[in-house]
Amino acid sequence: MTKEFPKISPQQLFCVLILSRMAIEITSPNTSSSPKEAILSIILSELLRFLLALPLIIFSFKHDNFHRHVYNKNKAMGWISACFGALLLIGTALKTLFHTIGFAEKNLPISISPWLIFAAAAIFAIYAAFMGIEAISRSGVLFLVAAGIITAIVFIADIPYYQSSDVWNITDNTTLLSDTFSRFFNGGEYLLFAAFLPYVNKKHTDSSGKTAMYFMLFGIIIPIALCIFNFLVLREFYGLSEYPSAACASLSDIALFKRLDGIFSAIWALCSSLRCGMMLLSAVLVFIALKRVSAQEAQDPHENPNA
Repeated sequence: MTKEFPKISPQQLFCVLILSRMAIEITSPNTSSSPKEAILSIILSELLRFLLALPLIIFSFKHDNFHRHVYNKNKAMGWISACFGALLLIGTALKTLFHTIGFAEKNLPISISPWLIFAAAAIFAIYAAFMGIEAISRSGVLFLVAAGIITAIVFIADIPYYQSSDVWNITDNTTLLSDTFSRFFNGGEYLLFAAFLPYVNKKHTDSSGKTAMYFMLFGIIIPIALCIFNFLVLREFYGLSEYPSAACASLSDIALFKRLDGIFSAIWALCSSLRCGMMLLSAVLVFIALKRVSAQEAQDPHENPNA
């Protein structure tokens, strides 16, 4: 699955975290009925995830292997922590896979069987996980660049549709709580961060911690910018659209490309499948960390290596 002690840069880690967040943001069905509600739910859900992950982030400023650290303190708790984290990651991977199927089935320009989409996405995710952390991180950077370019082109192509509207003032507070928790459970990036942490090639001891802080900041800014863009284009139809970003792409009209929704949907469906692969790989990496420390203890029972 991975080579001996592969390494990735903090910049690559940041890119895969942002790609993961934006992939689930775009491919999961819209649950907000108004832009204000969507923005509030984005902020609240991210802050809630950040607060829960804060001990891990503080730990990452000085150390580089959270699950191994827990194992060294208490073996039973180490394995419980690893199993719980792996189950959450596998659950996140499955949820991502189902979101990918629904998004691709409804937005790709050609009719494809859901089972065929499931098979293709699952095979791609498993292959990505099998290639290991270095390959999946490099791929994540390339996918993020490609997805960013096509999304920027859609932004530019939809400029004629930009229009503010009185519906901006509409807020449906009755669904804010459910929308916040829906977005919260679409997370998983901090679990991915914990699994990838031992493989980050740090230039400074606080490199990983700063990466998590930057991710939290941009994990709020970018989805909010996307939400505002979608609303300016769709206006009163924002709350009625299941996939607002894909709906905006279907309105694009630029040069020879009369509609960019096919390319847009295909790229983001692939990004979502890659996210699934990241989560699967992370679940494996959690146990690799404990397997290595167990092997060290077997060689020297009196040694208890620090995390």
